[in-house]
Amino acid sequence: MENQNPIVKWPYGLATMFVLVAAGAIELSIVNNLTIVDGVSVSATGDRMLSLIPDAELSAGARVVVKTKSTATEKFNPGTNMKGEVITGVAGKTQVVEYVYDGTAFIQTGKFIQID
Repeated sequence: MENQNPIVKWPYGLATMFVLVAAGAIELSIVNNLTIVDGVSVSATGDRMLSLIPDAELSAGARVVVKTKSTATEKFNPGTNMKGEVITGVAGKTQVVEYVYDGTAFIQTGKFIQID
């Protein structure tokens, strides 16, 4: 029998994906309600600072999930339009943190977690 109830994979469309540089400052324009920032494909070799620029049409509640991996104790620093803690890396480990847009800034929603 054919499935007549399709599964909704994400009600807001596909997530936007960005990859972080190994070190330095990066500025991203956020236009989607869900953005994934990949700091694992390119591990940190120096401190990183991420600034988020919300699109004029971005609604409160938009989410940005950041994954960062370090080669040593490099720091991930929230920059412009972000409020949250600095994350100090652990060699070879990945930390994940989420920010939610409140209409003015992206606010860290909880403590980061280490996933490996």
